[in-house]
Amino acid sequence: MQEKEYKTLIKDIQNLLDNVCKDDRVKYHINPVVEIACKMAKEMNADIQVVEIAAYFHDITKMTGERKNHHLTGAKYAEDFLSNYNIEKSKVEQIKSCIKKHRGSSEFTRDTIEEKIIATADSVAHIKHPLTLFYAWYGRRQCQIDEGADGIIHKLERSWNKIEFPEVKNELQGEYNVLMKILKER
Repeated sequence: MQEKEYKTLIKDIQNLLDNVCKDDRVKYHINPVVEIACKMAKEMNADIQVVEIAAYFHDITKMTGERKNHHLTGAKYAEDFLSNYNIEKSKVEQIKSCIKKHRGSSEFTRDTIEEKIIATADSVAHIKHPLTLFYAWYGRRQCQIDEGADGIIHKLERSWNKIEFPEVKNELQGEYNVLMKILKER
């Protein structure tokens, strides 16, 4: 895909997210995932277009209300959206695969560097930008303190376990430990 077309596609995806998301999840989760994923893709010589597009779409149907299977419905949503653009079918398949495999509780194994980057970037965002987790349990779900803390702990543990790169875990260890300590001190 040519650079000009690619920039138009990214702008259209950003506009779509702004229209679909009615809260601050784009600002506090999606954008950090995109930033982290793109940085990792550059450092690891991965396909930046696949990574960036998959990062933007990884939670798209979660924002529209499909929580349980958002990794599957999100892949289909991305495929449908991308069919309006001049993007190679092989890239679309890679993007779909990244979205399908990003979820920690998914039955899929991550085989490509791009799939591993999306899953890891999603996890890193949960740890480095945990406000969306607090909002999910205490805002949207209206949990009591203990129930919310337990839910966030479980989510952070799953996120920690899906980080694919040991060096990323090493960098995040301190932040992860602090979050877990705060959540467990009740």
